[in-house]
Amino acid sequence: MILADTRSSHDDIDDVPPPAANPSLVGHAREWQELVAASRSGRMHHAWLLQGPRGIGKATLAFAFARHLVGAPWTAEGERSAIFDPDDAAVRQIASGAHPNVIHIQRGDADRGGGFKTQITVDEVRRLQGFFRATAMPGWRVAILDPADDLNRNAANALLKILEEPPARSVFLITNHAPGRLLPTIRSRCRTLRIDSLSNTAVASATRQLMPGTDGEDLNAVAALARGSVRQALILLQGGGVDVLREADRILDARQPDWQGVHSLVDGLQQKGREAALDLFRDRLFDRVAEEATVAVAQGRAREGALLAGFGIAEQARFREAAAYNLDRKQTILSFLDRYLALRSGATI
Repeated sequence: MILADTRSSHDDIDDVPPPAANPSLVGHAREWQELVAASRSGRMHHAWLLQGPRGIGKATLAFAFARHLVGAPWTAEGERSAIFDPDDAAVRQIASGAHPNVIHIQRGDADRGGGFKTQITVDEVRRLQGFFRATAMPGWRVAILDPADDLNRNAANALLKILEEPPARSVFLITNHAPGRLLPTIRSRCRTLRIDSLSNTAVASATRQLMPGTDGEDLNAVAALARGSVRQALILLQGGGVDVLREADRILDARQPDWQGVHSLVDGLQQKGREAALDLFRDRLFDRVAEEATVAVAQGRAREGALLAGFGIAEQARFREAAAYNLDRKQTILSFLDRYLALRSGATI
């Protein structure tokens, strides 16, 4: 069973198939080989935690493995670790959400207006009960949850109960951006597979496949800026994201940011049609904090690393609360920057 949630604020990337409908896995050869070997060993763990930075292809890897588990044939070539035939019956069923042995758990539709809920609720996780009671084809049952970071407490507890007594011939593939967001009891029942960021070559290859008309020079530029994320590369190409990321890095690298410039930038990103670019800016803020925390720990500055990691978790909670209550996103970002600079300077936040 694989649990995965591919709904995000970046679903508006033009002409790009979601992970469920992408027949090709680019990169992640080590991770792919480990999953395939486990499936052939006769001792496959019932729950896998696919852990790594946002946007590097964890959900794409999960759906590729789901196709493999239900028997869809695949080949490998160059940077592509697995290539499935898009006309294969199982591949088409998974892409449309119609395969009887695969369920996709994700944030549900918002109660009012368009868009999606800000969290995965217990009602979504409870869909698994009907899935496992239903008659299915022989073989593995697969459910996908992406990411576990979006589970609210009740949903996380409901998932934990299923993981404690998993149905026979089931596999859970659960993606996770930030380990600190996951209940330790869920993590302890999963086999963790750390997913590496893609190389610049793999990012360029995947982006070229998804946007075949892209100029080679542009591909190389966005691959270098995307930090191992195909999603970020696509946004960079389509939404003016290259300038957004450069501006985010410039703001965070400055000892004293240009607050007038920050106000102007965020005002521009809040304009209609630039939602993806605004979210990219926000994600860059969190990614930088996470990177600085990792470097601090690696260099022996454990206390500083712990403070940065805790700050990142707390700020993500503030952003989720702001989204849930439709609070001013500009003020949320400005408050983040103010607290970040205070933390970096050693002040109390």
